[in-house]
Amino acid sequence: MKTLTASEARRVAEDVDQRAEQTSQDPEVIKGYSEGPWLDQLLAAAEAGRKYGTSTPPGPTNSPDVAPAVHAWAGAGTGEGERWILAAGEVSSHTVGASQKSAELRWSLHREGKDGTWRAAFRSFAPTVGALPTPAVGPDGQAVTGGDTSKLAADPAGVCGRYYDYRTGKEGTDDSEKGWGADIDAARAKSIEGLKGLPDRLQNPKSLTTQVEPTRTPYGPLWRTTDGGALVACLAVNTAVVDMGPGRYQTFSSSGWSGTTGTRWSGYTQTQLSMTMLKIPAGQGEVSIGAEASWPYTFDGTRYNGS
Repeated sequence: MKTLTASEARRVAEDVDQRAEQTSQDPEVIKGYSEGPWLDQLLAAAEAGRKYGTSTPPGPTNSPDVAPAVHAWAGAGTGEGERWILAAGEVSSHTVGASQKSAELRWSLHREGKDGTWRAAFRSFAPTVGALPTPAVGPDGQAVTGGDTSKLAADPAGVCGRYYDYRTGKEGTDDSEKGWGADIDAARAKSIEGLKGLPDRLQNPKSLTTQVEPTRTPYGPLWRTTDGGALVACLAVNTAVVDMGPGRYQTFSSSGWSGTTGTRWSGYTQTQLSMTMLKIPAGQGEVSIGAEASWPYTFDGTRYNGS
């Protein structure tokens, strides 16, 4: 199988990104440029838009402020003949509705299908625009994937599940557990505090339940890094079920689901798809976050009928 040069990998990533910026919500069009968890997310969000009255999500209202710069590394996958690309591209600052977004560095995974078409499968954001991935590259110019994991600070086969358990304060985990970096500890504290304040932010509904269901194994290949460590992609579905109670409702001023804003909801179930790229160092180091994002997934609401 022919390997990809660095410039070829960049061109592939740029092409996939351009196709992925299409505004079409046609499932067949979406399947042409996405697969895996990213395809699932796009199809679910599009379905919510159709269900609640619109098929076009809000787009940026201003012109890009910075030109994107794409970095890409090609590597083998987890199955015979698989080819993957790990890419990092600068996303320009923009405004969507009342939300202003500064320039961000988006990490993404792309995989070549059996039909020879490359598709986006995973997207998350690094904490700073300059936070590039650092994949190790072999003599053939390809990113090094897989290999011996015995000298890594955490077992990549189980680190995703452990991360989400710890991050969300699941029973049985506490902040004295070793092996997590300061950024993960800070994110954990923020998540736990956010859950405590959620009833107030949701106007104290009659009932509220939340749940996080992680996929406990990494998605895609294990990407080795120049420092002897590795990068792994992790997924989780976050669910919130809200019942406002008799005679009460909630209205969203902004939402990731097209067609759901401005409506009075007496109750709803919403899920978000979390995509996190973890950095696992070699030796006794601490696991940290390379990139992370939470995307709107499914939405099922009951409109308030005035009684």
